[in-house]
Amino acid sequence: MEAKELLTELGRRLGIELDASDTCSFEADGLAISINHVVELDAIALMGDLGEPPPEKLEGLYKTLLGANHLFGGTGGATISLNPDSDRIALCRALPLVTLDGETLYRELERFINTTETWAKIVADYRTAADAASEIKEDAPPAFTGNGFMQV
Repeated sequence: MEAKELLTELGRRLGIELDASDTCSFEADGLAISINHVVELDAIALMGDLGEPPPEKLEGLYKTLLGANHLFGGTGGATISLNPDSDRIALCRALPLVTLDGETLYRELERFINTTETWAKIVADYRTAADAASEIKEDAPPAFTGNGFMQV
């Protein structure tokens, strides 16, 4: 099946209009999802926006994301990356056209959206933790400067 036919059928199932190109974008459960035909790979690429990384706690978040990428253990066959154009974290999955029909693409998309939702929550939790840590820092009392001795 050709990419355009697959995307048209998928759009019909989802109740969304496709533009003239081999791409479509929509929102699912509050998540931005894009589907593109990548001619060079002869594949359909799924991309989900996982959110903006927090300004702090990046090392822990990136370690978690890289661990999930290892042999696709936590990503359902997708990869997690940092989008260089937006500085937002993205989940991406390439599906070779030769393996797809309308039903398979729909099932893979549903699975991809579930994985995207899980990782978007993890990224948001890191953001919440980083925001809470910075608030605690701002509200913290001045450090005790008693050189290890307590004054009574």
